[in-house]
Amino acid sequence: MSKFLKQIIVFIGVLSLVGCSTNKLFTMAIDYERSRADLDLKSIVLDFGEIAYLDNNVKSDTTIVLLHGFGGDKDVWNRFSAELDGARHIVVPDLPGHGGSVSNKSLNYSISHQAKMLSIFLKSIGVNKAHLIGNSMGGAVAIIYTNSNPEKVKSLSLIDALGLKKTKSEFDLMIEESGSNPMLNVCTEEAYENLIYLGMHNPPYIPSFFIDFLVSRKCERTDIEKFVYAQMIQDSDLSEIVKNIAPPTIII
Repeated sequence: MSKFLKQIIVFIGVLSLVGCSTNKLFTMAIDYERSRADLDLKSIVLDFGEIAYLDNNVKSDTTIVLLHGFGGDKDVWNRFSAELDGARHIVVPDLPGHGGSVSNKSLNYSISHQAKMLSIFLKSIGVNKAHLIGNSMGGAVAIIYTNSNPEKVKSLSLIDALGLKKTKSEFDLMIEESGSNPMLNVCTEEAYENLIYLGMHNPPYIPSFFIDFLVSRKCERTDIEKFVYAQMIQDSDLSEIVKNIAPPTIII
């Protein structure tokens, strides 16, 4: 853990002792992470609903769009964004059904439809061409978007993208053996910690006083996440589509 991160944790700990709510403390911590990457919170209302996103407001011919995975949100990219070239324009949306963006059962959350909504969003904020970086579900959305709009993508980076597996993953085997999906019904501290370690090789430190808050927030999203997941997996086999991608692509 970095010295500065230790200092901010101590600072937040002191605030907790003087009566700040966990929700307010968490918001402060997220604001700090965003500020390190020079990212501002924005939102835009589109025909299908509101999209919340982070933007560093840099005027540049180069835009990088970061797309999170299922069950995540825009803030999973904060530390990654802080390491990018600050001279480039960075946009990080909450995909529909996640974070602060529209989350209701009137929408279609299939990968192909999410790609269409991404296209509407990027056009609405004036991003005509970009480098796309997508993780998990975000990678799948990026693949469909790129296949449909190759002229709008400078490069495509896929990090553990959904839909490209050739063999069953540890996650697939876990579901088969247990009969349950560890990404859904996350309503206990144990389930939350299992999810964190399943998704990350080296998870960031989370102060203990945040855990209950994060579990509660995650549990509240169970219903919409089940709905999104069921639609997301309907068209998630992208092994043939990715073969036709034209822009430069790296798969990690």
